[in-house]
Amino acid sequence: MNLTLFIRKVSLLCFSFLFISSTSWSQSNNYQKNSNNLKLTQLSGFSDDGRIKLLLLNLLPTGMTETAAVEIGKALQLNIYNTNHFTVVGPDEWNAGIRDQDPTLADCHDIACGTMIGKLFHADKVLVGNLNSEIILNENSEEESSFVLSVRMVDTRTNITDFVDEVQFTDLQIHDELFRLAERISDNTLLVGNVMNSKPSSITINLGRAQGIKTGQQIVILRRLSPKSTELANTQESYYENIALGEVVQVSDLSAKAVIVQKISLVSQGNQVKTYIDKEKLIHLITQTRKELDTQKRLKPKNRVILLEPKVGKVSTDYSKWSLRYRQTKERHDRWLFSTAGAGGATILFLSGIIKMSGALNVLPWIAGAGTIYTGIRYLHYRDLMDELSTKGRSKGFISSSFNIQHSGWQLNPVSKGFKLNWVKRF
Repeated sequence: MNLTLFIRKVSLLCFSFLFISSTSWSQSNNYQKNSNNLKLTQLSGFSDDGRIKLLLLNLLPTGMTETAAVEIGKALQLNIYNTNHFTVVGPDEWNAGIRDQDPTLADCHDIACGTMIGKLFHADKVLVGNLNSEIILNENSEEESSFVLSVRMVDTRTNITDFVDEVQFTDLQIHDELFRLAERISDNTLLVGNVMNSKPSSITINLGRAQGIKTGQQIVILRRLSPKSTELANTQESYYENIALGEVVQVSDLSAKAVIVQKISLVSQGNQVKTYIDKEKLIHLITQTRKELDTQKRLKPKNRVILLEPKVGKVSTDYSKWSLRYRQTKERHDRWLFSTAGAGGATILFLSGIIKMSGALNVLPWIAGAGTIYTGIRYLHYRDLMDELSTKGRSKGFISSSFNIQHSGWQLNPVSKGFKLNWVKRF
């Protein structure tokens, strides 16, 4: 019995040891996988300063050594970096980070695996190139080594080719030709910046002479949109809409001042700016943006005041006010009309000599004339007010458009033996 009990205890201890060991091994494997995934998602080597993140792949050599291709790739990387448009991660940097994660992606030369690596490193663009070596005859009819570099740049998000170029150079021309190639790559890549300061008449952007900006450069201004749906809210991508077009009027080394030439919304600090240095791509970008802004401006509803049908009580109140003012103005109009007629008649009577005047009475014609002028001015004033009130009454619908306000006054009527001057009073 003691031996049997001892064997059972030993078996139980062995089973417990094996269970604990297997559990610990499983947990360690899970931890290792999680840590690997964490490292994989954290792969980076780019500067987070707003520049385009470009991943440069190994140049695929033909007819030359791998070492020579690596050196030419380093020279290309340096020239691209010196454009101040890109932050560049070359083969040495990304190979060190990817070799332990997925050895099959190490020493990648083609665009298929290059886009995968670019997404792991959160790159914006991937540049792949083929480098061929051949023998040519120089100006002195001597054999000389020549290199032909073909490059292709692809957007990692859309897998669309943005730029394709080819350059040929010799050992003496390598730095000059690679510098020109880097400039062409920069000119054909979308340049992105931000609005640092906004004023009513101008804006300041963080792109300047160092990025290739010149006076007269046209720019597109965008506003960041807040994702409304839950799916978009969980993504890290930003969404923008075009809101304005600008033109650069002043340039410094790292900034520029621009004026707004077209907009559909207010431009403020923090808005994004994009442009191309290449003229052809810039014209296409500006043309498409202008069409978009014009379309949005046409589709945007205009703020128009809609005159609703007034209520009966309101019509009655407005008509009462208008009618009261019209009657009061009409009374003053008639009063000054009679006064003008009386003063004018008195002036004519005094000047005719029918009434003999002497001494102090000699000033009566002058007084009557002055009264005629004053009352006439007042009469003309109230006649203009009557015209305004009649126009307002027609617009409000209080009187018909065919209605004509008749004023009292002198009227010349033809008779059988000539003409007859009558004073007509209209009520």
